[in-house]
Amino acid sequence: MAINLFTLDTPETVPQKVYKLGDSAKINQSNITENWDEIKASAKGDLIEESKKNGYYRESGAVYESSSTLKPAATANGGVCNYQSDAFFKKDMPLVCGVDGNFMVGGAVFSKEELEECRAVMKAAANGIGCGIGKNADISYVNYAEMEIAANSVSAYASKNLNEKQAAVVNKAMKEYNDALTKLEEDTLSRKKAVEEKERQIAAAKQYELSQPASSGVYDTVNKHSGGSSSTKDKEDIGTTPSGRNKELIGKIKNLFSNIDISDASSWDPIMEKYKELVTPAYLAFGWNSSNGTLARMLNQDVSGFKSFMTNMMNAMHYRAIDYKL
Repeated sequence: MAINLFTLDTPETVPQKVYKLGDSAKINQSNITENWDEIKASAKGDLIEESKKNGYYRESGAVYESSSTLKPAATANGGVCNYQSDAFFKKDMPLVCGVDGNFMVGGAVFSKEELEECRAVMKAAANGIGCGIGKNADISYVNYAEMEIAANSVSAYASKNLNEKQAAVVNKAMKEYNDALTKLEEDTLSRKKAVEEKERQIAAAKQYELSQPASSGVYDTVNKHSGGSSSTKDKEDIGTTPSGRNKELIGKIKNLFSNIDISDASSWDPIMEKYKELVTPAYLAFGWNSSNGTLARMLNQDVSGFKSFMTNMMNAMHYRAIDYKL
């Protein structure tokens, strides 16, 4: 099932347990009412145990099917509470576990520690992507690279720390999260009917910028119609990134970052240089030129962000492996 980005902060509601009393319990309940003094006198002080024998006592977390049988409430291990993929990204830890303390997500069983670690890594991955709810609905070329870094990081973590079934569930969840970001952009653009307007504004900016330095006024206009967010670097620069619409370029960026080894920082620079080469034509078309240093600053800003993201992911992946005991 697809991940709903709008419900990740919604608190979990745990269904109330239903208690089922057998026929014998109903009969004995009447006996308890009619003969309470006699039962109390023969209970030898343990009224709770006597009530259990007669099917009258109810205890939180248990179901009494008959006067003598105690069965645990249905739990995750029985497949009743099988959490969806969004459990990895939810604000709060899932509440319902099995009698052994394990959780089921996507059909795979995780111990409490395993699920906590997976959530830490995957939430770090989601937080490192610069688009989504509360961020920017548009997906820039930078964001597509970030989405691949996130997926790559989660896959690397899963392959080293989880079994095959758990890893498959975790990787599928990260893919579903990225798919949800793509759908969010599509839905946003559809609602605003912004595709044609965005292309018109970008084309207008491109024509204007052929002969003008990068100015905040032009980019504010483009940004307004693209649904993006911007932050002024100085009077002549604007820190916004165009939404990625070139599918061929998107494919090349995703392929480039899908092969990066985030555990080897020495391998990052060649990939960063290739990224700059790929996006430079798009950035030039957007109006960022090299005459005033805007293009170089934006490319370096992208690269710095990627490296910071990968470092953060490495820290998240290894955090619980560190022994802090003295």
